[in-house]
Amino acid sequence: MDDHAIPTHEPSPRVRARSLGIAPGILAAGALNAITDVAGVLVGHLTLIEGDSIRTGATAILPHSGNLYRERVPAGIAVGNGYGKLMGSTQWR
Repeated sequence: MDDHAIPTHEPSPRVRARSLGIAPGILAAGALNAITDVAGVLVGHLTLIEGDSIRTGATAILPHSGNLYRERVPAGIAVGNGYGKLMGSTQWR
């Protein structure tokens, strides 16, 4: 079997919270009901599949096209289990 073969099965359709009657927040959803509906927000994603055991990926979200270090945006962080080391999560400047 080719190590870079992509599965041919169709994924299950994605169910959105709003289609279940759950409307989080106070603002109306955008045209695509996605983070990219916000002007200036860019999202990139990479998935790496190697062999039968490697499945990993990374997602980058750029909140604006300016200098992200000098023009910081508010953010939040939540720790699910407290096990992982979140390097820099408490760093401010």
